[in-house]
Amino acid sequence: MTDLLGFDATALALLGHDVALVPDAAMANPTPCDGWTVTDLLHHMNERHEAIARTALPPFEATGDPRDAFARIAARCFAVLEQAGEAVNLPQRGPTPTELVLGVHGVDMLVHRWDLARALRADPAVPSRLAEVALPLARISTAPGSPLNGPGGVYRPPLPEDPGRSAIDNLAALLGRDPGWSPPS
Repeated sequence: MTDLLGFDATALALLGHDVALVPDAAMANPTPCDGWTVTDLLHHMNERHEAIARTALPPFEATGDPRDAFARIAARCFAVLEQAGEAVNLPQRGPTPTELVLGVHGVDMLVHRWDLARALRADPAVPSRLAEVALPLARISTAPGSPLNGPGGVYRPPLPEDPGRSAIDNLAALLGRDPGWSPPS
């Protein structure tokens, strides 16, 4: 589990860095997540992280700008995952193996970093060592029959990988994102 803790922590730190640098003017930008702005994406991540944190910690009520609360809420979530033992009691899913949660969460953080970069017209690069961990995890968690994609899942059905695309674009495709997405002009 130590390797997955490091993977998840690194993915979360990279995303946290990017969130802290989002300019005010970009908060209303559309993202690859249908109908969501950058503000919506940040609220989504904060809400999901806080839901996990509340399984073991007292509630933290974030108010105001979601960028300001992101690091604190993400740290609360990670602390719960780090101390969870063999299983995390996820809201709406119940006890789930911690290794599975860490893998899915790390992949999700990298793809939300891609979402954010695309919304900001920035380079969504991911370090190759993270891609080497993330791609196999994404393939497993979005394989046919996975409860994470398709009807009732959190992701759209995966799109095919393409060796001509970057690792992060293939990662986004596996989670059902259009790797060619860019904001409207």
